[in-house]
Amino acid sequence: MITLPILHNSVVKKLLVSGLLEFGPIVTFLLSFRYLHVYKATLILMVVTIISTVFTYRAQKRLPYLALYVALLTTIFGYLTLVHREPRFIQVRDTLYDITSALTLLTGFLFNVSFLRVAFHSVLPQTMRAWRRLTYAWVIFFLVSAVLNEYVRKTYSLGQWFDFKIVMVVTTLIYGCVVLYFFYEKEIADK
Repeated sequence: MITLPILHNSVVKKLLVSGLLEFGPIVTFLLSFRYLHVYKATLILMVVTIISTVFTYRAQKRLPYLALYVALLTTIFGYLTLVHREPRFIQVRDTLYDITSALTLLTGFLFNVSFLRVAFHSVLPQTMRAWRRLTYAWVIFFLVSAVLNEYVRKTYSLGQWFDFKIVMVVTTLIYGCVVLYFFYEKEIADK
């Protein structure tokens, strides 16, 4: 029988803040893309990503490597999008992010390090077995997302890619909740 993991209010609060900081920039991008042109939306994405990274640093009180990486990718590909007036750069950013995320997580296994645990253990403490399972689940998700992003980017219009991004944000949130539901194992404190 599957039981719902019981999370303390402080853990739920940390998860919500972490989720807001992680998904806030992309949701802002999607909203601004809907009402503004892709180039203004890209500029907004760049600014909000940097702001989110600063807030992540202040909230975690440590260097947020994942947030810094996202900010770097967003800044580089956003800059290329704006300078060359070519939306494909901001579209490719997502593919590159997904592929490098999957490869980073797999590389961690080679060195017996769970990078998900390093990034999120303070927010969601759990067993190493749970972190390994979550890592495999996210590797698969990132690889599928990269392939889908490239397919949609090359095959469909910018507007259709935008609609795809909305679906992917919702899918990512649902997927994250589902894999957490199935793989979460509370870490038992040593006595």
